[in-house]
Formats: sequence, structure tokens, C-alpha cells
Amino acid sequence: MRTLAILVGLCCLWPPSAAAQTTPAPIDGIDRLVLAIEDAARSGQEVSVRGLARYDIDGAALGDFVSSLVSAPPTSVTVKERDRARLSNGRDRIIIEILIDRNREGQVSTWRLDVAPPVAATPAEAPWQIAAIERLSVVGGLYRLSLDGGTEYDVRDLVIDAPDLSLSLPSGRAFLARTNDGPTALVLLGRGRMQFAPKPESERVQIRIFCGAEALSADFDAVYLRISPYDFAQRIASTSLTARPVDNGDLKRATQVFDNFLPRSFEIDLGDLSGDRWSLTPTMNDFVSEIVTKKYGALTYARSGSEPEDISFFDRQRHRNISIYASEAKLAQRGRFFSEDEQKDYDVVGYEVDATFVPERLWIDGVARLRLRTRDTAITTLTIKLAEPLVVRSITSPQFGRLLHLRVVRQSSVLVSLPAILTPGTEMELTVRYSGRLEPQQLDRETIAVQQDRVNTSEALIIPPEPNYLYSNNSFWYPQGTVTGYAEARLSISVPADFDVVATGTPQGPPQPVPPSLVLRRGGKRYQFATAQPVRYLACVISRFNATEAVQLNLPASTDAIRAPSSPAAEALRSDGGGAEASSALTLSVQANPRQFNRARGFTERATDILRFYTSLLGDAPYSSFTLALTESDLPGGHSPAYFAILNQPLPTSPYVWRNDPVSFDNYANFFLAHEIAHQWWGQAVGGKNYHEQWLSEGFAQYFAALYADRDRGPDQFASVVRQMRRWGVDMSAQGAVYLGYRLGHIKGEGRVFRALVYNKGAMVLHMLRRLVGDEAFFRGLRDFYVTWRFKKAGTGDFRAAMEKAAGVSLERFFERWIFGSAIPVVDVTWQADRSASRVAIRLEQRQDDVFDVAVTVTLSYADGTSEDLLVALTGKVTERTVPLKRALREIDVNRDGAALVEIREGK
Repeated sequence: MRTLAILVGLCCLWPPSAAAQTTPAPIDGIDRLVLAIEDAARSGQEVSVRGLARYDIDGAALGDFVSSLVSAPPTSVTVKERDRARLSNGRDRIIIEILIDRNREGQVSTWRLDVAPPVAATPAEAPWQIAAIERLSVVGGLYRLSLDGGTEYDVRDLVIDAPDLSLSLPSGRAFLARTNDGPTALVLLGRGRMQFAPKPESERVQIRIFCGAEALSADFDAVYLRISPYDFAQRIASTSLTARPVDNGDLKRATQVFDNFLPRSFEIDLGDLSGDRWSLTPTMNDFVSEIVTKKYGALTYARSGSEPEDISFFDRQRHRNISIYASEAKLAQRGRFFSEDEQKDYDVVGYEVDATFVPERLWIDGVARLRLRTRDTAITTLTIKLAEPLVVRSITSPQFGRLLHLRVVRQSSVLVSLPAILTPGTEMELTVRYSGRLEPQQLDRETIAVQQDRVNTSEALIIPPEPNYLYSNNSFWYPQGTVTGYAEARLSISVPADFDVVATGTPQGPPQPVPPSLVLRRGGKRYQFATAQPVRYLACVISRFNATEAVQLNLPASTDAIRAPSSPAAEALRSDGGGAEASSALTLSVQANPRQFNRARGFTERATDILRFYTSLLGDAPYSSFTLALTESDLPGGHSPAYFAILNQPLPTSPYVWRNDPVSFDNYANFFLAHEIAHQWWGQAVGGKNYHEQWLSEGFAQYFAALYADRDRGPDQFASVVRQMRRWGVDMSAQGAVYLGYRLGHIKGEGRVFRALVYNKGAMVLHMLRRLVGDEAFFRGLRDFYVTWRFKKAGTGDFRAAMEKAAGVSLERFFERWIFGSAIPVVDVTWQADRSASRVAIRLEQRQDDVFDVAVTVTLSYADGTSEDLLVALTGKVTERTVPLKRALREIDVNRDGAALVEIREGK
């Protein structure tokens, strides 16, 4: 689930010093200097601070330090040493953090000090002196917020508006929490009314799923608001608040609301600098409202101007995103479409990850080196992602040395402060040392849903699957950029001796022995992998594998005159991949859990055939090696990072049944394998610009698996797959547009909705597009799209442009209806044969207001038992065709093959 950018907390992440983790060491001169800085700052006396520096220190730097500490009298001061290193000139270099609290307003600053022993004439117990000083970072605008219990307000006819949200409280009570710039938090008590009415049609559909209506209206009895102090007067009418004596019951209730919601937005944790609750203030125009309703519990509305989709509405009780979209103002600013890359400050161009895993303890100990290049703006801080349970031990850089970093609480973000401005195009390196316990990733959306009933297991022997541990794109197991991006990588992964590893990249020889260490106490073995082509993210699966011998493949690439499966001219593709003139070299290996190893040879042959077929359609294989990992599970499913795929093999004793799922094709066992291999092209080589574009991965992989079913088993198998895709696509279309991506089914926690629409309907959109523009244009456009966007992120608009170029027609309406809309067209069919019975007039009329572009199969069934299929393109409200008859006509069927997502109503 996506986490709102503004609902964050920061945590100082400098790990405790070694001395703090063991028996306290005797206080030395540097410790005394740190204590002296704290005492001098508390005194508020400039002379006390200056007295701690050597006479020859740079005056400007010292002045900056003094001004930061004593510009105004502090309420309290805390100074912590974070790092210490010996310099070659006999001095030490330390990094300190300082928290200064001035009447509930705080500032945290980080300083690098070169310190030297005092001159010989000073007492032995004197603190060391500051010889050089440099400010590394400063964070101000921190507040210890609390409700003003001395003032209560009567509320009369208060209305608070935000984009698509209205809160009205005719009568009630209110309390404020203030900063020096004005109020930033407001608690309302009383019976009020909220209405959330998003303007986008796709969001109204999601609201209807949540509450049964296109606008959500609900009574509330309490509201907690966070706004910028500079927006308060604009949003809260002063005439609606009148001071009154404090009622202790009201104050108690308001304090409960305040204490419950304060930690959920803008609060930071300063770790050992302070045990108090500190908060940032929202930026102007940002807005958070926690609405306590009687019917739905706590609902959260948030407006975050820094996000490409700046409005979100969240069901806090059930942890569900109800709505996420761009406001009208945001759309006017950025346009209809966006790429997640537009938010990046830098690109990661290379990774080197050296990680040790102890699967039984779920432990990771790693060192990652990231090569970065800044993008279009200068930066002084950068953010990396690392799973929250993993502790950052240090972050260093060859350019800047040890770097200050702050952890975002309850999220995977780590903020890294830079001591210098990085201009656009600057390259730098980061080395991150980290460790901790991390649960492996589940297959998530690519796993079939389980039916509620189980097989009778009262007398059955249940065999547990071989354990496997997957760490991939959703687990943030290594430090990485804020969004996925293409980069080269080298992986070194060490595991205990009885485990094996499959990971991103081509294996660099056999595993090597690893001697015992603190992490691998009995030693182990190290696997190394390297990528020859860029990858979106890094992944590995750890289990017990037996490996087949690797096979070297020369995969044929077809000529430009691609002929499609299920067409009369498709035999060349069926036999040899299309008459290749070029080839892609690829190393294929299969690794399997021990009980599955007997099946590995068959999977090698099948994977070879699938790889040859896909290469014939698209011209090459994107990656130079591919490993198929056969793992045991209670459910089928798979996951396909670059260079490898995991394919779950359900055990015969699995207690579950899974037939009633959109992606369960019981009559074609190779479908999952074909789907996962297709992801090497769709989802990996070509990525999506944001979560809305998931259909470019899942829908494309699903359709390519259907194409392979056609090649493997023929048109009847293909038709069976298409009929199942159509059934689920039609049944679930009312749940939302394909373009909603992971959010489909999210509100109700029904994964089958996501698979029915992103997988199956997405595949059907491709099939309908192929039938509309013709095989030649479709496959030419598909290849052009792949070649153009290989190792880049694409969007629906980019695919549309490729297909329009190939077909020579506008496809705007096609994509608008089928990808961005959720309706299914209804077509009335009437027909009338002429008196001579030599021709028949067919009339097809779309009943809905919006016209869909779609081709349907019209089947003429003759009295002698023969039939004839015609493909008719519907591109207007009414389509009429007069067709010559070859024999006496018995009946006409439209869309009998189920190849179009339309509902047919037969007329007289």
C-alpha cells in the first residue's frame, strides 16, 4: 500500500557509539568538551561558547556556531557525539548533534569539529579545544505541540473546505495547538457532517464500492486538523470561533483525540536527543483531516502538494486507500499523465551489494555501494529506501566521508544530509552498511487467491513445502533509490552451506566457500552475480536447490514481416519461430527444490520453446541469461525479476483449492510458466512509469502467455483462454478502470478483482486492439514499442503512439474507453435476409452514450450445418453490413467466440 508522503516521522539514526553499547569508558577530554558545549549553550553566554575554541580558529565558522547556540536564550540544550576519528595531525574529528529548545520550538544542527588537546599549561582534566568547525546540516521549525488547555472555543456554523471535501459543524467546541507563527492543529468536538465527493469518474466508482454512493457523506463527532499556520485564517473563519471558559470534560475528550492523531502526521522522533514529542508544521496549502465518524471509524483526508497525486482519502480502521488522485489544480500544473521519475532528485546508475543471509533467523548483514548521478536540480539532501527493520550502521562517501542520516519512522525512507550542494549532473558514491531481521517477501499480487473452502484434510498427510526466502522489489532489502530505475549491478550473496541462491544477474562461476564469521558462525558459501544489461531492481531467492546443467541457446529473431498466431499464415511461427535472420544468445538453467528436480528437465525444454517463441515475436531476448527456480508451495504462483523467475509448484497434499480465480487456467498447465517468462520483456525490460501502468506488465504477460497457448495447443486452446479472460473481465469491470492498477479490489481486499482487470481485461484489450488494427500492424507496433522503450519506463500514451504509428489511425477513443473507463458496451443486433435469401442485412447498434471502438465476430450459421465468421469493426453508434449468403441461413451469432468485451442483445 502506498504511504502518504506527508504522514511521516523522522528518527536520528546515528547508531550509539561502541562505548555506549558496553561498559562506560572513562570520560576523556573530548567527552568533557561535549559536556562543556552543552553547558555553555545552556548558559546563553556567547563568551562561554567562544572560550571553548582555540585562538587560531576561523572566525566566521566560530561565529556561525556561536550564533546558532546563543542567538536567543534556550529552554534546554542537548548535545550528543555521533562519530569520532583520529586525524594524521594529532587532532581528532568528531561529529555532534545539538538540539536547542527555545520555548517549545526546536532546532537540530549537526557539526563537524576538529578538536585538539589543551595547551600544556591547562589542568589535566580540562576539556579539549575546538580547532576547526563546520556546520553540516540544520533542521528548524520543530515544535513540541500540545493543546492549549487554557482556552476553549464555542463553534458556530463552521465550514471547512478543501478540494472535494467539506466539513460542517453547526455547533460544537474547539481547542487549538499553537506555534510561534500561529495555530497549526485544531480539535473539533460536536456532531457535524462531512462530504467527500471526488470529481474524477474513476474515483467516484471507488467511493461507490466503499459506501454505496458516488459521494461519501457521514456524521462525525470529532475532527483533528493539521494545517500550516499561514493558512489558518484562510481556512478557519474567525467569526465561527468564540472563546469561552474551559470545560474539563471537553478538554479531556479533546486531549484524547489530539494524543491519538498527533503521532500520525508530521511528528518526528529525535531519539536520544529528546524523549518529547516533536512535530513539523505542514507547508502552505497542505492539509490533513482526521475525521472520526460513527459509521466508518476514522477516515483521513490529506492534501500534499509535493505529490503528483495530491489528494488521498484513507480508511484508517481497515488500512485501505479509498481514493488517490490529482486535484484540478495539480492536473493544470502537470497534465493528465505523470512518471514517478519526475520526482527523483538523482538516478542510481550502479549497485554493488554484498549481503550475508541467515535464513533461519531471517537475518541480513549487508554493505551496498550506490553510484548516483543528480538530475535536473541542485540538492543538499537525498533520500534512499531501506526496509524499516534494517538498521543503518553507517553511510559514507569517498567525496564527503561519513554522512549524517535520518530515519523516517514507520517507513522505508532514510534521509542523507550532504555537506555540500550537488549541482545537476554530479556523480557521487554512497556506501551503506546495514543489518537486521527482515521477513521475506510474499509473492503478493502474482499469487492465486485461495477459496474459502479447503480440501478435506482429516485423514490426509500434509507435507510442508521446502522453505524458500524471497527478497525482491517490495521488501527493500538493499539500499536503493526512491523509485525503481534501470541500473547495472553486481551481487555477492553469502548463505549457510546448506542453502543455495538464485538472484538477479548471470552467475559468476560456482559458489565459493566462506570461512566462519560472527554472522555465519559455521561458515557458508558465496554466490556472485553480475548484470550485462540494466535492471529495474535486485532480487534473490534462497532455498535448497538442485541445478540442471546450463543450456546455451541461440534464440531466433523473426523478420520484420511478423505473422501472428491463429492466422492462416502462422505456420512458420509454429514450426521454427518465423524464419529467423538473426539470433539472441542466452544461457538457460533450471534449479529446483529437491522433490521437484525430476521435473526440471521437462521445464528446461518448455522454457526453451517459450523463449524461442517470444524472441521471434519481439526480435531479441532482453537479458543474456535466465534461471527458472522451481519452488514448493501450497499455491501456484510466480514472480519474475530480471534474469530469473520463481514458479511455485503446489504439492499434491496442498489443503487448498484455487479453481475459482481469474488466472487459474486448469486446462493449460503451462500458462503460469509462459506468463512469468513473458515478464522478462514486459515489466522488466519495459517498465511502467507509475502504478497506473501495471497493465503494461501484467496484461502484456498474460496476453503473451495466451499467444503461446495458441502456438503450443492451437486455436481451440487459445479460444478457451480468451473466453475465461472475457468472462472475468466483463464480470469485474464495474469495479474500476484498468488504469487504477493495484487499487482495483483493494478497498474490499479482493485480489481477484485486480487479477481479473489488470491481468485478464488488460490482455483482452490487447486482443481487441489486434483484431481492430489487424495482425500485421499490431505485431509491428508491438515490436516497435518494445524496441523503443527497452530498459526504460513507458506509459499507456507511449504504447498508443507506437500502435497509431503502425496502424495509421487514431486510437485515442479506443484507449480512453478500454483503459481509462470501466464500462462494458452493450450492442443490439438485428438482421434481416432479403426475399431471395441471397443476402442478409445486419445492424449493430451500441446502446450506451459513449461509442466504443471494437471488432466483433459475426457468425453466419447455415442450414446445412456449416458456418462462416466475419470480423466487423464497430466504430460508430450504428454499424450496418450487407453480407452475401452462400447457403440457406439458419441464424446469426455475434461474439460467440468471446473475443470482444461486449454484451450482445439479440433483436428480432
